Amino acid sequence: MTSTEVAPRLSPAYWRLWTASTISNLGDGVFLVALPLLASRLTRSEVAISFIGVAAALPWLLFSLPIGAVVDRIDHRLLMVRADTFRAGIVGALAIAVAADNARMWMLWVAAACLGVAEVFFDNASQAMVPSIVPTEVLEKANGRRFASEIAANSFIGTPLGSVMFVAAMWLPFGFDAASFAIAAALVLTLHAATSARPPVPEVRRTMRTEIGEGLRWLSGNTVLRGLAIAAGLSVLGMQMTAAIFVLFAQDLLHLSDKWYGALIAIGAVGAVGGGLVAERLTKRFGTLFIVYATVAVWTLCMFAEGYWPRLWVSVIATVAMAFGTTVWNTVTVSLRQRMVPSHLFGRVNSTYRWLVWGSISVGSALGGIVAHEFGLRAPFFVGAGLGAVAFVTLFFAITPRTLADAGQ
Repeated sequence: MTSTEVAPRLSPAYWRLWTASTISNLGDGVFLVALPLLASRLTRSEVAISFIGVAAALPWLLFSLPIGAVVDRIDHRLLMVRADTFRAGIVGALAIAVAADNARMWMLWVAAACLGVAEVFFDNASQAMVPSIVPTEVLEKANGRRFASEIAANSFIGTPLGSVMFVAAMWLPFGFDAASFAIAAALVLTLHAATSARPPVPEVRRTMRTEIGEGLRWLSGNTVLRGLAIAAGLSVLGMQMTAAIFVLFAQDLLHLSDKWYGALIAIGAVGAVGGGLVAERLTKRFGTLFIVYATVAVWTLCMFAEGYWPRLWVSVIATVAMAFGTTVWNTVTVSLRQRMVPSHLFGRVNSTYRWLVWGSISVGSALGGIVAHEFGLRAPFFVGAGLGAVAFVTLFFAITPRTLADAGQ
């Protein structure tokens, strides 16, 4: 770029989407810390608590592929509005149940599952919309800023706020989250011109199975994205094993109160926000190859350290480092998909990628509870580190200078 050229700027439509996502994630942070705290009041069963994570993530495994086809067919804006409206209703109903002292574990499982389905719709439509409102040259900047704000609102602000609200009144964080979804839906509704034009509808509409198959074949034929999906899936499987029982790990081994549990989670936002803000610069300086290898290495070492040294200071460092790596990874890999995948296939390819990655969350949640029940709360961290090591090895077969060059990156 010469001195007379002006760098592309992020559009007003992007900033409206950014604002909606930030508000929604603020409510999510409040909800996500309050839900396991509520669960721990209802039961001390590791398996029962871990199944909240299973219920929340299972929709990615069961519905991600057909929802990806729907995203390629329907207006992205309307899908996002409907998803957030649905989420507002579900969390509002849970708030009423908690306020009436009628909350039961099955309600938490149902609420988590319903929110998970809506999240699949919202996230796929949201990521599909970004390339239509952001110049290609600043995708890393757009994604990094968005991830940073979402995680800051979710963890740095929402998590401690959720802990305080939960202590004040158990229903309050759930009511707050319902209101955040309603506000976000209203903001997204203003994006009248932000949706990308969909491809012409064919004279003979193809079956959903045919369209899903196109997304599967495209991803399986792309060495880089396929390798990233496998490595991320293995890593997330391991990390979710630890996340599913972390509330018990923090309470029983780190001896944290409900209030300080939220503070520990919030500390991770320091790393997450930093990762989002510097991801663009790191990509330009070190390149995609270094970033993906370094991120998986950090995840693996941090899981092992937390299991080997169950100390508060170790968990603080690990939480910050893993959050930093996760945001950088997401910024780089989402931008890669937005560049590499044709727009008319993005919903299906993206949902296939996320089916492999996010689908592992439900499996990891279930395994985390079972492993912790059988072998103790430290065991999931060691198993997770082992899976991270396997993920690191898989990168050698897929992410090389040659494969990145062949992909035009």
